[in-house]
Amino acid sequence: MTKIVVGVDGSEHGAVALRWAARAASLRDGQVVAVLAWDLFNQRHADGSTRFDPEYDQGHADAALLAAVEAALGSDAAASVERRPVCDVPARGLLEAAAGADLLVVGARGLGGFRGLLLGSVSQQVLHHAEVPVAVVRMSGAAEVSAPAVAGTDADGGPEHIVVGVDGSDASRAALRWALSEGALRHAVVEALHVWEVPVVFGPVVGAFPYDTAALEGSAGKLLDELVDEALAEVGEPAVTVERALVPGGPAANLIEAGERADLVVVGRRGVGGFGRLLLGSVSDKVATHAPCPVVVVPADDAAREAAR
Repeated sequence: MTKIVVGVDGSEHGAVALRWAARAASLRDGQVVAVLAWDLFNQRHADGSTRFDPEYDQGHADAALLAAVEAALGSDAAASVERRPVCDVPARGLLEAAAGADLLVVGARGLGGFRGLLLGSVSQQVLHHAEVPVAVVRMSGAAEVSAPAVAGTDADGGPEHIVVGVDGSDASRAALRWALSEGALRHAVVEALHVWEVPVVFGPVVGAFPYDTAALEGSAGKLLDELVDEALAEVGEPAVTVERALVPGGPAANLIEAGERADLVVVGRRGVGGFGRLLLGSVSDKVATHAPCPVVVVPADDAAREAAR
């Protein structure tokens, strides 16, 4: 059975993430596992308070988790959610709970100004270290940015729209396969977005511009077609509408802009193993931090990660 782990901390951000996770699980006939991390200095109570109680234990944490799940989903839906209070720091507790899961869902905390400028330390650590796909679900102001209740439709009643960044890397290939499978579940349109860039020229340019941009765009289009056709074959030709988009410029900026019209953005994450995995990668990091809609970050598969070590 598909297992979707979601971090719950009693906040509205956590509630938004939980509702998104519950909807994702319903599409897969899967199980939601709600995780609340607690320790001596991080105590949450069923009444919503965070007061210190020297007698606080696993039972208190489970009562707080039950209250948060029921508040987010209602008592009937909450009955089907597996609760897992863990005595640990939040990021490590979530990562350990997500071992072997199909998806880890976290809420994002923004501070205003540039939208989502700070994801929040827990979300950031999870993104850097998770070996499973991670969904970052955020709120926009007071409004919830989440998947609609009816599969296959967006907020306006049209088909859902998933944008996936494609660049030919192992991580982006994994992201494309994930997006196609997700698109089939949602009956969504999947937009495979490939951003092509003109190589940087150092020194003065004499005469005509040294690059044929039409040729560059043509090569990018050929690569995109090959990647999409390959991914469709690998996932078994799912019943999903695929749009192929070529745009010039920077990958992160274009994916963030595409998020304005999307219900979900999917990107790959390049891991290099060991301490280097503290660096998420500029494109994935920027998109997960700034996109206005939910973002799923998909790690490269095990073989690709091992080769990068």
